[in-house]
Amino acid sequence: MFGSDIIRVKIKGYLKNITENNNLIFGEKGIYNKNKLSFIKDDIKYNIKLLDSEIIMIREGKDYINSFIFNKKKASSTYILKDNNYTIEMDIDIKEIIIDNGFYVKYMICDTSCLYEFKLEMSEFL
Repeated sequence: MFGSDIIRVKIKGYLKNITENNNLIFGEKGIYNKNKLSFIKDDIKYNIKLLDSEIIMIREGKDYINSFIFNKKKASSTYILKDNNYTIEMDIDIKEIIIDNGFYVKYMICDTSCLYEFKLEMSEFL
């Protein structure tokens, strides 16, 4: 069938910078298709691929592309500034990761020692 795998979802969650006590709350509508979640929050496009033991996330804004790969053993992030095509690689230390109907990941950016929690849950909507 055409389009049978595409599910419109409601997304709830948060990205919390524990170190600096900042929160970004998610309450968006998105599309879920074959383990891929897409949505837009504050003009930033999120594309997230959920695998059994890995999360691949790409955040794209007007001026940058920020990609993350989270898995139980290691993680990394790449930040690209579009104007200069300048790339920054960042090491990430995974503290906890859960992948289910969405995901939860607690991680530290090694270069800055900032600790984060990122949680997203999905539910179908008609």
